[in-house]
Amino acid sequence: MKKIFYLFAITALVFTSCNPLEDINQEVDALTANDRLVDDLVLTLTDDDYDALGLSFGNFSSVDDAKEALPGFLAENYPQLGVTYNADGSIATSSSALITYKLFSPIKFESYTVTDADYTAIGLTSLNDAGDYNDFFDYKFPSEAKGTVVDLTYKTNPTIQNYTLNDDDYDLVGNGRFDNFDIRAGRAEEDIEVRRQKIQTILLNNFPEADFGTKYNVTYEVFDGSSADLEMLVQLEENPTDPAKTTNYTLVDADYALTGNGQFNNFDIRSGGPEEDIETRRAKIETILLNNFPNAQNGDFYVVTYDTFAGGSSRPVLKMTLQFDGTNYNIFDVKVYAFYTFELVTNTMRFTLTDEWAAPITFTRDEYTLMGQRFPNFDDRDEAEYKIGIYLETLYPFASPDDFVAVQYDYFSSGSVSQRNINFVFDGTVWNAIPTVVDTQLQLGHDGTKWVPDNTIKYTLTAADIAYISNEFITKYPGPADNFGFFGSFDLRESSSNYWTEDMILEALNALLNNIDPTAEEGQKYAVTYVIYDGATGENTTNLIKTGGVFVKQ
Repeated sequence: MKKIFYLFAITALVFTSCNPLEDINQEVDALTANDRLVDDLVLTLTDDDYDALGLSFGNFSSVDDAKEALPGFLAENYPQLGVTYNADGSIATSSSALITYKLFSPIKFESYTVTDADYTAIGLTSLNDAGDYNDFFDYKFPSEAKGTVVDLTYKTNPTIQNYTLNDDDYDLVGNGRFDNFDIRAGRAEEDIEVRRQKIQTILLNNFPEADFGTKYNVTYEVFDGSSADLEMLVQLEENPTDPAKTTNYTLVDADYALTGNGQFNNFDIRSGGPEEDIETRRAKIETILLNNFPNAQNGDFYVVTYDTFAGGSSRPVLKMTLQFDGTNYNIFDVKVYAFYTFELVTNTMRFTLTDEWAAPITFTRDEYTLMGQRFPNFDDRDEAEYKIGIYLETLYPFASPDDFVAVQYDYFSSGSVSQRNINFVFDGTVWNAIPTVVDTQLQLGHDGTKWVPDNTIKYTLTAADIAYISNEFITKYPGPADNFGFFGSFDLRESSSNYWTEDMILEALNALLNNIDPTAEEGQKYAVTYVIYDGATGENTTNLIKTGGVFVKQ
């Protein structure tokens, strides 16, 4: 590959000027107090550069590593470079650097969010199974190499668990005689909110460890003169108390004595025990709170911690949240199953191309143990490749030559665990990892303070661009457009009939950029340089970024 080496402009002056130091001083004197020299570097890192960066293997392990290290590398080696400023303090021109470096990247990584146009193109509104995923990838990524990884963000159906009420459930909420809800006019369960509360009681009882956001489609039997089945969609949501009105309280010996539980200072919740029923416990705790907090206000919350005896050595410590209604203390549900309306959710999942697109192979804790790891991860890349290669032989004992497997493993480094992806191919005898070191590029720009990764494209209007803008706006702005096409400069004189306002210039640059770069992504930056006339001919540079589908000034 041809290597391009940058020769700094000041160095060039040494060979072309009779008095190079005087020339440099003159250039520096021309700058304002905050201006720095501006240049566009094109560099290819050398072995010495990698050594200076502490990269003994002569490459970066990830793009993120390069983005972290190269700004400091530029600042140390090119301290003269920076930006120049306009009179209003905005950046006029900035230095840039296009650096070619070696990247250890055995796998191509991409991140993509499925758009409405994508769904329309494949005739779907969401992605929900292997067929949907592969229909999308065949459309959007039709020619990727095996092992390519895509972190895909897409719409999908929410996870909803189906549950049908049984006889025990109806018993729990007082409907055990007929094992249904009576929804006839005037009956208790005619109101759907009454049914929701009873279903909530059942789900909280049956699934005490459910996470917030868990969704159930509950099928239940009703009677309205005849029997029928209905369904209710609910979602577990948090119902927090008001912190300003909440008191945390733990029962003490005197409290248990007050309710006749002083012998053991707990509530006996064994099957058949006096306090097995939660309502019995609520009533006793209510007695305690009425005694201890005579000034409680309507709406106050109390989170009460109490000891219990469940038989043998089991003495669980439980909590009960109650709310005072001015007279009584009622159990307050901090978890509620609210009505849920079906809607698509957004999910992000990693896909890897083998014979088809699917999630890469990952390992359980037990599998890491089988591979000789004390912890469920690797902390050495070579060891990971070696052991995973051996383990794949046990997973695929009948593999054929050229079979391909994509793997994702947990990697421990600097106190944290991240995910690494690696591809293996079977050669007929062993599974071999596929390492690759590739040349790649990173563009950086100077923001006035430091070097940052930057995608700015520096662009100077050409004769063809001038003709395009003139023709595009000759009807809307006949005088200015004709003048621009003839002279090749934007007339900035307010007194002129050919005056271009800032908004007009921005409009013209948008039209031009949409013509020359119609697929520019959100966040793409341009620094567009053009000729102006304000009584004298000069140059202006406008810094733009694509935001919301249009280019706006930075």
